[in-house]
Amino acid sequence: MSFLIDNFLNFLFYLDTGWGIVTFVFFYIISVLLILPASWLSLLAGFLYGPYFGSIVVFLSAFIGASISFFLAKEYFVKKIETIISRFPKIKLLEKIINKGGLKLIILTRLSPLFPFSILNYFYGLNKVSYKDFSIGLLFIIPGTYLYCALGSLSNNLEEIKNLKLNGNTTTTIISIVSTFLIVYFLTKYSNEVIKESSEN
Repeated sequence: MSFLIDNFLNFLFYLDTGWGIVTFVFFYIISVLLILPASWLSLLAGFLYGPYFGSIVVFLSAFIGASISFFLAKEYFVKKIETIISRFPKIKLLEKIINKGGLKLIILTRLSPLFPFSILNYFYGLNKVSYKDFSIGLLFIIPGTYLYCALGSLSNNLEEIKNLKLNGNTTTTIISIVSTFLIVYFLTKYSNEVIKESSEN
């Protein structure tokens, strides 16, 4: 048991080196691609690299992983999904609503905790969302990224990281509530517009 603990501690020390950071980025990208929970990695980044450098490492990792997911969806999945969507008018309607909302909805979904980060990357790749809008939307994960890394940096050991609960601060909570409310508002607004346009045609 002590042998495993010693090896794990050595691995953590390795992650705090130049190549260790590259290894961390690789694992983070893989977790995004496989739609695995990455919040604990963000906490670990704060613990290892501090709130500021940790946030940079996590954001770059998330950005690269999200971009790969986006292009994978566009390149390999979109045609198959379009065939399925064509059979379901309601899903087609949702696609039109997302396209109509554009960057506004993309930003709001990045701020709201209701929408899982990794799933959104594939979802936007399957819709007619431009990579420019997709990239701008990713900038809005920075507040949440910093919050996780800041919490991780306050930990004194791995046990504390494991027991951490993200309660967030007042500002983050307000942003989450407001963005979620606006998403509901705009989804309702755009769905009514799309339905009206469809009935006129």
